[in-house]
Amino acid sequence: MATAPQPPAALDCRVNEVTLMGEDVYRVRLDPVEGELPAFAAGQYLALELPGEEPAWFSIASAPGEAHLTLHIQVAGASDTAAQIIDHLRQERQVRVNMPFGEACLTAPPSQPLLLVVAGTGFAQAKSVVEFLMAQPASPPVFLYWGVRRHEDMYLRTLADQWQQRWPDFHFRPVVGDDADHGWTGHHDHLVRALKADGHRLGEVQVLASGSPAMVYSVMDTLVDAGLPQSHFLSDVLQYAPRG
Repeated sequence: MATAPQPPAALDCRVNEVTLMGEDVYRVRLDPVEGELPAFAAGQYLALELPGEEPAWFSIASAPGEAHLTLHIQVAGASDTAAQIIDHLRQERQVRVNMPFGEACLTAPPSQPLLLVVAGTGFAQAKSVVEFLMAQPASPPVFLYWGVRRHEDMYLRTLADQWQQRWPDFHFRPVVGDDADHGWTGHHDHLVRALKADGHRLGEVQVLASGSPAMVYSVMDTLVDAGLPQSHFLSDVLQYAPRG
C-alpha cells in the first residue's frame, strides 16, 4: 500500500463513452484533450469539476498505464446529482478532471494476501487494483468480496468471473444481501459472514475496503475484533469520513 505517487493536477478530458451497465450504473470513458494522463496508483480516485458545482468524486476503474480513464457512476433517480453529471457529460462531451487523490492504493504488489471488500460501485476501485496486480510478474493471492443488495446490482459479474478463470490466485466471492427490504444493515452482515467463512489468518492479510462509511466501519470493526491489525485495514473512508 502506498500514498499518491504525485500531487494532483488538473486536465481537460474528452468524454468518449457513456454506456449503461445493468440497471443504473454507467461506464464513462475519458481521454485527455492534450498530452498524457497524470500518473496515478491503482485504487486512487479523481474529481470531476462541473461549472458552478462542487467537485464530484469517483474511483478510477481503469488500471495505471492505460491511456484513458474509466469511471463507474451510479444514478439513483432523475433528480440524483449523478443523473445531472451524466447529462452534462453527454451534452458537453468534455469535462475538467483533477487527479489523483487517495491513500488507499497500490504502487506495487502487497507482501501479504489481499482482501478487497467492496459494495456497489466500490467495485470500480477493486477493478483498478485487480487489473494492476494481474499485470505484475508476481502478486499475492487476492480475494474479492463484492456485496450488493440484489443479483441485478452486480453489474460486471461476468468480468469478475473471467478474472477468476484466468488468474489462479484470484478468488471471487459474490455476496448478495437478498433481504426483503434490501437494507444495508443486513447487507453488511452478509459481507462479514462471508469474510469469516473463508477462515483467513487475519494477522497475515491486508484489507482494502470501498463502500459507504457504515459498511466500511462495520467490516473494519468486525475484522479488527477478530485479530486483524488495524494498520492492515485501508479505506479512503478513513480519510474523508473519519469517526469523531
